[in-house]
Amino acid sequence: MTSRVPSSSPWPARWQEAWDASQPALDSIRGSLSSHDAPSPRPLRVNQMDSELLDQQLVHLLCEPLQRALGIANAALKTRFEPELTLLVQVVLYKFSVWNLGATYGAKLQGLSYSAPIDAKGQLAPSGLRQRTLIMHGALTILLPYCYNRLRTGALSRAWPDAPSSDKRRIAWKTLAHLETTHALAALLNTMVFLWNGRYRSLADRLLNLSLVSTRSKITREVSYEFMNRQMVWHAFTEFLLFLVPLISPRTLQRRFAKLLSRLTSAVLPSSSDYKVQQRKRGKYETLPADQCAICAENASYTLGLGYSNTLTTLAPYSSAQESISHPASVDEVPAFPIYTPYITSCGHLYCYYCISERMMRTADEGSETGWECLRCAEHVRSADRWEAEVSVARDSASGSDYEFSSEFGNTDLSGSVSSYLGSLTE
Repeated sequence: MTSRVPSSSPWPARWQEAWDASQPALDSIRGSLSSHDAPSPRPLRVNQMDSELLDQQLVHLLCEPLQRALGIANAALKTRFEPELTLLVQVVLYKFSVWNLGATYGAKLQGLSYSAPIDAKGQLAPSGLRQRTLIMHGALTILLPYCYNRLRTGALSRAWPDAPSSDKRRIAWKTLAHLETTHALAALLNTMVFLWNGRYRSLADRLLNLSLVSTRSKITREVSYEFMNRQMVWHAFTEFLLFLVPLISPRTLQRRFAKLLSRLTSAVLPSSSDYKVQQRKRGKYETLPADQCAICAENASYTLGLGYSNTLTTLAPYSSAQESISHPASVDEVPAFPIYTPYITSCGHLYCYYCISERMMRTADEGSETGWECLRCAEHVRSADRWEAEVSVARDSASGSDYEFSSEFGNTDLSGSVSSYLGSLTE
């Protein structure tokens, strides 16, 4: 192939002579290039390592639901046959990936496939590789690790390491340990050589002369960070939730939701709201005896709901006021929830000092304008004072001794509990 130099350019004769003289050399170069095949692209080392990690994750994802289902059926079977279940999953994956396609699913995702020297004597698998080579490769990568894990587990269960030094079991255990160390060193050397030349990823691939090659004509080093970005966003979102959830008070949300619901109900059904105003308010623990703390009873009910072992059977009799009136508590009976350091609220009911102070401080921190709602009368508690009482004693010759209890304010200060104070009167 020759061409003429344009006549408009300077020195056209000299240029044409140089071009004609270079044609034989150019023709020889074109002939040498056409006789050689195009070089195949070399697979990246990181893609080969990533394909192995993808295969391991795939086996784990397929084994996890099967093991969970087997554990639900029988926990003993799950522990006993877990290695066999993993072996079954690996064999099935090997059949439908390497045997049929010539590459694992992880290698397919990375654009890689196995390549081996062509041997016309051997029988070929559907993937185009020798069946004998693939059988040996599957035995080395799947069956041999399973046998080793089973042998090691059985040896540990039978206490081979603790046997005497002259025992065959101890000798077999030492041999197994030496083989494990030798395999670890060989795998380390193979990894170093693989990082140097990028040919054989594992010992089984090197022994069987199986190498991963690229199935794409062009290889780019562009890395997609989409998955990494999603993981970082999800991690940041979970960290934000872990920081935000402890700051949210469920009782505050419940109170605000109840307040909003009551406002909506009063706006939609004014007649029912008027009826509720005219009706006397009743608290949750209205029928609880007067010498017991309603807040302690409520905390105990929450504790029972959380599944603690202590059982409080005294909550059941407080279902109705009629039962408490018909079956009055005995004087000698110890209250289930005694009131320690009693304080009287603005609505006239007694609570423990620590209980009522904790509730009122919590209500103040939450910024509630109406105040805390009493558990006995459902009125809003705005203040609480120390409860004091006077004791008047009247002795009658016919009836013996009679004690009269007064709730008027006096100089007698109760430092203990109300129940212990009432019990002291009967002595």
